[in-house]
Amino acid sequence: MKPIIKTTLATAVLAATMTAMPAQAQASDGVLQQALGSTLADTGIKVRGWAQVGVIANNNSTDDVSKQAFLNSEEGANLNQLALMIEKPLKSNLLTRITPTPAPMPTEMDWGFTLTTIYGKDAQFFITDGLDDDFGVNADGDTSDEAFTLTQGFLEFYFPVLGGSNLMLGLFHTPLENEIGFAEPAPAPTDFYSRSYAFMHGPAKHAGALYAFKLPSAAGESLLGAEIGLVRGWNNLQERNGDLDLIANLRWRSADMKSWIDWENIVGNGASDSFASCGCGSPYPAIPDADGDARRYASYLTYSRVLDASNRIALEMTAGEQENAALNGGADAQWYGVNLNWYHRLSEQLVWNSRLEWFNSEDPANVVMTGAAAGKPPGQWSSGQFYALTTNVSWYPMPSVRVRPELRYDIQHSDGPDAFANGSRDRQLIASLDATFYF
Repeated sequence: MKPIIKTTLATAVLAATMTAMPAQAQASDGVLQQALGSTLADTGIKVRGWAQVGVIANNNSTDDVSKQAFLNSEEGANLNQLALMIEKPLKSNLLTRITPTPAPMPTEMDWGFTLTTIYGKDAQFFITDGLDDDFGVNADGDTSDEAFTLTQGFLEFYFPVLGGSNLMLGLFHTPLENEIGFAEPAPAPTDFYSRSYAFMHGPAKHAGALYAFKLPSAAGESLLGAEIGLVRGWNNLQERNGDLDLIANLRWRSADMKSWIDWENIVGNGASDSFASCGCGSPYPAIPDADGDARRYASYLTYSRVLDASNRIALEMTAGEQENAALNGGADAQWYGVNLNWYHRLSEQLVWNSRLEWFNSEDPANVVMTGAAAGKPPGQWSSGQFYALTTNVSWYPMPSVRVRPELRYDIQHSDGPDAFANGSRDRQLIASLDATFYF
């Protein structure tokens, strides 16, 4: 991964990302940036892209590879992401949505921007109601097709107040969840080809404002940062219920940057923000009460720790509630779960990643998790408790290429319909192989 921030900031976050992309983390500018280098040399603008392709198969006679936990919905080959990112990195001592850093606080204001577009199967998850849902390639609402999205488009401003402050305005990836999209590294999520249940139960992106700040601290002390945001719901540019959602996050870092604790929250009115016609908006259809409200809350608590030069762990806990959930017969619905991630560097080119999950989704609420988005009738909606074990090896034969074989095994415990193999089985083994090319 080429540096996109000052060296001091890159050094500050190295301890937490050191086992994620060992070769990519030291890569020079990609071919796009090199080709445009003379043109962009004085602007500070960076241009880069990536392409991710994969093949996936299950251990049964159906094409279904589980819409409950993957963005790929059928067996076979997939173009996951063909992406272009144009950005002007911000000169700051904190990375909005990621972390405060021990770098000195810059004394001058600065500004930057990010523009990201993605075409492919993964783009379905990032469609924004009121923006790219009407693009020609997305207009038919077929979630099994490739989509094209403006995944991010925001301005960001740095202010030398408190211990350093950033203000993000526009369309941006959510600051919630352990596996969600940032440029460090890209594409995202990065550690696994399949997605966690926690990821599938959260928002993908928001339109609005997010203010991040670092509290002043002396050299050698732990770091504390926070984020406050007002956004137009989940995956929406136009908020049909007229209410804004509140984001409130806290981020603690040990003085050596090896231990991280993140508590991330979003709360707001979830009525009238789920749209089957485009397969976008929130995945939680809700029935508004007499006042037009249906409160939704989601929370993520993550602890990560760098154990040594070769090992890092991350423990993520999540819980959420949707009032008046339409798929739960209008009753309130809750979901919660936990996953443990281990990242082990085998060599400079090899990383072994493993993830163990448990997720309780006994209250039907999420259209993707239940299968309602795929057209299943109410009597066939899936629910229950889900367990999953995922393991892979990420190989970087060169800094611009990642190859990743992966195995995943899921088990469902439920008295209702089975979740896998088009509703015929309660467990499933998935094998996949994907390759990502950075340019």
